[in-house]
Formats: sequence, structure tokens, C-alpha cells
Amino acid sequence: MANRITNKYNLPQTLVNLAESRNYSRGESDRSITQLIDSPQISVLRMRNENYIKEDVVDTFWANLGSALHHVTERGADENHLVEERLFTQVGTWTVSGAIDVQRIEDDNSVTVMDYKFTSVWAIKNPKPDWEKQLNCYAYLVAKEKNRTIKELQVITFLRDWNRNNAKRDESYPQQQILVIPIKLWSFKEQEQYIKNRVQAHQEAAYGILSNQPMVECSDEERWLRGDSYAVKKKKNKRALKVFDVQADAEKFLKEKNSDEYEMVERKGEPIRCTGNYCKVSEWCNQYQKWSKENEIVS
Repeated sequence: MANRITNKYNLPQTLVNLAESRNYSRGESDRSITQLIDSPQISVLRMRNENYIKEDVVDTFWANLGSALHHVTERGADENHLVEERLFTQVGTWTVSGAIDVQRIEDDNSVTVMDYKFTSVWAIKNPKPDWEKQLNCYAYLVAKEKNRTIKELQVITFLRDWNRNNAKRDESYPQQQILVIPIKLWSFKEQEQYIKNRVQAHQEAAYGILSNQPMVECSDEERWLRGDSYAVKKKKNKRALKVFDVQADAEKFLKEKNSDEYEMVERKGEPIRCTGNYCKVSEWCNQYQKWSKENEIVS
């Protein structure tokens, strides 16, 4: 998909050219692994509106940096490290593909599957379920198509907001900017069943559109739904002293303060992915438009 690139902040044309030259391809497949683990509704809406989706050049920065990283790390390939290999497998009537950043060949000829990610310190403390799903799907491709035993799964994280002073002050803070995160390895049977289920979900969404069936809506996880929260703060301050998920806990904390200087403020939850249009298709999404209307959001 080639998004239409805008340049709201009048950035140098070289950056616009770079954004426009991005050429992601899933190869001759119906879905890539990254598409497969994501929302079927988003996948269908992106395909239906690919000629209308806009993306500003400033929002392409980390994706471009990730692509650059992959080019650089190709230089690190050796006889024990296979980089940037795209594998294909047949799942029913569909072909599924995945581009694996690194396959490390171990001494016993097994494989450790590795994936590079630019991410935040917060993400290290709150790992995304998608990491586990993605890496296990890659492991399935390697095991099935190359007949290899999988030894380990690892995400190599590059912490874009890492701060050296924070690391010195706090032992629980990541002590280096690049971390290796072990990922839980599923059994081959679990991997296979998960992929079959995802293919079925995406097929039903795609075929449903052709037959005018209602769109399967995104789950709370796929919408990055942030629930209601309750902040206790000083009345004169904007920043909260403490934020609670449960109202009773916030009320208890406020009572312990025993001062008129403090108050509790309810913060309404929202689907962050939708409101920030991180999916790039919120304007065509009936699910989001309905939520916006119910919550008086102007999109």
C-alpha cells in the first residue's frame, strides 16, 4: 500500500522523498504475519481505501528508521545468522508470509528467531501481546517450511526514549539502551491453530464485505482501549498525584489525604488507536464513528 504523503510542517523535500519511496511488500501472499495478527476490520478498510489514506511525513520517521536499521544489520550477517528472509506457507486457500529479521543457527542446528523493534521504556515494562503472537508465527514458518527446531524467541529492543541519568538513579530502569527480551515459545500445535484461526477471521471479514455482511468489529485490545481512571490531584495542579483504575481506591486515597486542597477527577477511557488514527482508517470505520457520536467526539 502506498499512502499519500502530506507535509504539514514543511519539512525538507528529501524526507518527503524518503517517505514516498518506502516500498513494503508482503510478496505473493494474501496476508503477512503482521497483518494476520492485527484486526481483520483494519485490514479490510485499508485495502478498500488505500488510494485515499493520507500520512504526514513526520509520522513516518520511526518506520523509516526501522527500515534503515534492517539495511544496516544486513551487514552483520554471517554463516550463523540469516537476516531478512521472507518465508511463505499455505493455510487452506490462502498464502501467508513473514519477513524474519534474524535467524540464529545454534550449535545443535536449531534456530533462535529474533525481531528488531524500536520502542519505548514503557513498552519494556508493559510488553505487547502482539510480540508473542508475531514471534510465534515466525517460528511456525521456520519450523514448517525449513523443518527446523526452534530453540528460543527474542525481541531485540532499541529504546528510543532511554535516559542515562534515569538508569543511574533507578536500578529498576533499563540499564542499557538495547535490550534482549525473551519471548514465550508456544508448541507447534498451538502456533498452527492460532494461525488457522487468524486466517479464518480475516477470510470471513474479506468475504463478508463482498456479500454485504456486517463488519466484524475490532476488539478492545485491537483498539488499544484505555479504561476509565480516577486521578487524585491538588486542585491548583494539572498533574495528578496518583491515578487509580478503581474509583473506590481513589476515594480511599483522597480520604487519607484529609485536606480540601485535593480532589478526585474522573478520566474517561478511550480507544487510543482510533482517536489518534494510528490505524489510519478511523474516518471510514463505522465502529469508531458510532463511538465518536456516543462520546461527542468530532473526528
